[in-house]
Amino acid sequence: MFTSEIEIKGDKAFLKACFEALEPETKFKTNRANYTMKLDKTLKITIEAQDATAFRAVTTTLTGLLSVIEKAWMVK
Repeated sequence: MFTSEIEIKGDKAFLKACFEALEPETKFKTNRANYTMKLDKTLKITIEAQDATAFRAVTTTLTGLLSVIEKAWMVK
């Protein structure tokens, strides 16, 4: 099994925007991979995957979405 934790730091509004944007994707769990999030002073994302391919897929999806959020946030 592959596991990883990503911790994102920033102002509370940015972290909340990230959490809200990624939250719908947590419902699409598969037998091979999933992730959970916890919003506190930081945003912690825990990824669990059964194999490297599934781990890569989840990680790629998350980083892609976070990139879009970050770019949109910087325009403000």
